Amino acid sequence: MYQTTITGDGLYHTRSNGYGSEIELFAATEKGETPMSLLLIALASCVTMCVQSYFKREFDREDLKVDIQANYDGSSFQLSILLTESLSLEQKASLLAYVDTYCRVKQLLSTDVPIVIDFRGDVND
Repeated sequence: MYQTTITGDGLYHTRSNGYGSEIELFAATEKGETPMSLLLIALASCVTMCVQSYFKREFDREDLKVDIQANYDGSSFQLSILLTESLSLEQKASLLAYVDTYCRVKQLLSTDVPIVIDFRGDVND
């Protein structure tokens, strides 16, 4: 289970208290990270960690540098992975299958996710 506490302390501004450093979010990227940019960061980070895990499993490599350029254009996510190692077509296919299997953020984004919203207690609490 994952959990966080969000505080809205100004118009279009939130702070989170989760598992580490506080995360501050804004409505516009000119001011800092937004909910959508954080989602993009989560996806790209999850894919990066899956690539690292794949190289550990397949090649016993723990020191692989992975760079990912990630974009969201309003309708789709695009990720471009840059590795310092060359991979065959079969290895690339295997790596992408590994990401499909183990990247939980990608799995969530690639299917419809029901969202339930309710109020607990008095609205003015």
